[in-house]
Amino acid sequence: MKFSEYFGLGELTQVDLDFLDGLVDKDVPLYIDPSQIQVQEGEWYEESAQIINSFFETVFRLYREGENKKAESLLINAHEPNETKLGVSQGSPQGKGTSSEKLIEVFRHVIDQGLLRDELINEYNDLTIFVKDFAEDRMSDLVTNLIREKLAEYTIHQSEIYGLELTEEPVKIGVSWDIETLNWKEVKQRALYVDGELLLFVPKSIVVESYLYNVEEYLSKTIFVWRKKYHLENETNLVRKKFVKKHDKEVSYPPSNDVLVTKEINDMNLSRKEYAINMSLENSNLVEDFRRLINHTLRGTRSNQLSDEELTRIVDKKNNE
Repeated sequence: MKFSEYFGLGELTQVDLDFLDGLVDKDVPLYIDPSQIQVQEGEWYEESAQIINSFFETVFRLYREGENKKAESLLINAHEPNETKLGVSQGSPQGKGTSSEKLIEVFRHVIDQGLLRDELINEYNDLTIFVKDFAEDRMSDLVTNLIREKLAEYTIHQSEIYGLELTEEPVKIGVSWDIETLNWKEVKQRALYVDGELLLFVPKSIVVESYLYNVEEYLSKTIFVWRKKYHLENETNLVRKKFVKKHDKEVSYPPSNDVLVTKEINDMNLSRKEYAINMSLENSNLVEDFRRLINHTLRGTRSNQLSDEELTRIVDKKNNE
């Protein structure tokens, strides 16, 4: 059952609502995208982006200063949220995304690989490119924890618009990141409940199916472009030769993406993320080029932002399973 049905919002559909019209009894395979939060205009988005950036800047700084235990103490509060009803768990929401143990494991991998030391990871988006087992589900769960207070404020505002019943008094709803103390704090807010379970509405503008910051995009849009140029300029054995009658000469063509995958990744027994790390260490400009490209894309017509029709299709499909 959709939120709009459960709360009796009449004829209102996703196009009429500012929040995602999700399901009360199932997780929907959608994720909060921190990059979308960064590019949206408005006080709520700006404050939420500030919170997210503050957390990652703090954790990155502590790790770079060798304060690993302090950094890991901040990761412990990254529990698995169910309140947004987002993710990929089966049946009733189970919160199978980010656990504190898994998050600590992720950052230990970052340190062991030297990704902070080599300046490959400077922003939170870099984690979804380079780190194994860290993608939309885990990042979305972590962001939910970080901005829980902002999501609670948003839920209160939307509930007041539609006359939904909130608790009369503030209640403890979990923790959120505090940019003043650079630590977690307990959040107490008036809350919205569904069958005894806390519900947090999420602005539909920040909910996506997949991130633009991912290793496949990085490979196809940046690394492979550079590698093709490299092979062409150096006339390597991956360059294709073809006689062009119109020009009456043999012309060189760069290797295809498939050839690069086969020869430079598969034949070398590398994962795509390992390959991305190697190439980025070889050419330090690649990561920054990719960041600029995606930042431009997020603000353009080819963004990963979903339309009302797309959101409705995804939610309806899950509802009918």
